[in-house]
Amino acid sequence: MLRLSKPVFLFLLLLTAAAAYGESGCRYFWVVRDGLASPRQVDRLLERAQAAGANGILVQVVGRGEAYYQSEILPPANFSGFEDPFAYIIQKAGPMGMEVHAWINAYLVWSAPWLPESPDHVYHSHPEWFTANRNGRSSRSYTKEEAEAAGLVGATLSPAYPGVREYISSIAVELAENYSIDGIHLDYIRYPNSSFGYASGEVELFQIATGFSPDEAPEQWGIWRQQQVTETVATVRTALRSVDPGVLLSCAVMANPYSAASEFSCDWQSWLDLGLVDFVCPMAYTSDTARALELASSTTSVYPEKVVYGIGVWNQTVGSSLVGAEKALQLGAGGICVFSLNSLPEGTEQILKNGWGEGSSPEHGVSPAYFNTVRLP
Repeated sequence: MLRLSKPVFLFLLLLTAAAAYGESGCRYFWVVRDGLASPRQVDRLLERAQAAGANGILVQVVGRGEAYYQSEILPPANFSGFEDPFAYIIQKAGPMGMEVHAWINAYLVWSAPWLPESPDHVYHSHPEWFTANRNGRSSRSYTKEEAEAAGLVGATLSPAYPGVREYISSIAVELAENYSIDGIHLDYIRYPNSSFGYASGEVELFQIATGFSPDEAPEQWGIWRQQQVTETVATVRTALRSVDPGVLLSCAVMANPYSAASEFSCDWQSWLDLGLVDFVCPMAYTSDTARALELASSTTSVYPEKVVYGIGVWNQTVGSSLVGAEKALQLGAGGICVFSLNSLPEGTEQILKNGWGEGSSPEHGVSPAYFNTVRLP
């Protein structure tokens, strides 16, 4: 009996899966901002994306509230790069057949152990915009160690404030107006967890809307928090439609749709239902096979064609990351997004290419113009 080595067996398995399920419509990579340090580094990343058969990249151009593009709203990122890395990557990626989406960290605006240098940074200019914990402690005041213990990535803006929504939408508009992009991609478009949202201004807005405190009406409190995040997405969507209706809007979301809504106030299934976003990227980064298959099923239970299933390759082999991805494709997912191009192991491009296919362009359905007929609470 012929015994195949594990790598060879996996390679053949992926070939069979690709043939059975067909090619992935969207074959995307997230590109983290530390990959934008030089033209040479960008060139190498794009060469690897092309070798893997990618047809789109989500490029992190707003991280820690700083810009990796030419911005009049945000302070520039303090790194030894070149003048406009985003313009350079657009110029290079287009002829290679790749869509380029501008990836924005929305509510999360600082996560370093030091403070922002620029006095114009939102951390300094709008301290009243930040969410707080149940004791009223602002997310600005946490040390890195305290933040990790509280399930907090860093200083986080509150979804409840109209000024925050306008701030985020203005960044999206600036990118759409000044760069030839295919889409805007919002990340950290959620509350940090259910322990946050209790700044005095947030609670006051809830009391004005309902007449109750959060403790007096916990169910209404949960619904209201979801509405604040949804309203931000709606604000960005409306703003983009006003300046360039062709720019797609997508979001990176917690993979489990139920805990995403209940724990993080990120009701992304309703965003798809309302047509607020063109697609979502559920972050199904688990390395547990059974869990990956569960998430593939739950994330594709509503509008699977608008789900670009997110997988991680920094915490597992490329082959194991594709288990959930292939299941999601089988269930009708609109594509795959890999986190991240920066962390893709050298020499694994062909494995990924065999797993998700090649050659076709991304396909995006048309979302309804919800705002002409629907007004959110």
